[in-house]
Amino acid sequence: MTKKIISTDVTGAWLEYHEPGDRQFIKIGSLLLENGETLPDITIAYQSWGTLNAAKDNAILVNHAMTGWSDIPGWWPSMVGPGLPFDTDKYFVICPNVIGGCQGSTGPSSIAPDGKRWGSRFPSLTIRDMVAAEVAFSDALGIQKYRLAVGPSLGGMRSLEWAAQLPDRVGAICTIGSSAVATGDQIGTASI
Repeated sequence: MTKKIISTDVTGAWLEYHEPGDRQFIKIGSLLLENGETLPDITIAYQSWGTLNAAKDNAILVNHAMTGWSDIPGWWPSMVGPGLPFDTDKYFVICPNVIGGCQGSTGPSSIAPDGKRWGSRFPSLTIRDMVAAEVAFSDALGIQKYRLAVGPSLGGMRSLEWAAQLPDRVGAICTIGSSAVATGDQIGTASI
């Protein structure tokens, strides 16, 4: 009896040959990281709802949590849609997958310049690196200012960084379950 191999992936990560679903992809070039390394040929996967107006001033940036991804209705179903808090009749709501994640944006499961997956060789990233990639992503889409940058946990930390680094590019921020400073237990857990 032969078994059909459904997938050879063991990471659970989204890979290039998976069906994209509603994801869209944009290349943002290379990024000089805070640690001095350059992350080349970055792809950002994202999803959006609503219509970006001609002035491109009705955009809301949703930054997902570490365990989230760009499909906002999948993890925040009561927030995005006509008549909901992020009203898609008024706003263009966009959620990019964070770099270093595993849902389509460049990360450890992506192909490195040597033709192999990055895996554990993927460079360490900071919140500033993640936001720098989001800025390049926004620039590529022609969005110069978000009405709101919002996010839970890691997404909230990125929203805070947007406000600290680029206050002229966000009208307001909303953070949920996040802080500007990591606690001792967060630092300790991150070093395990």
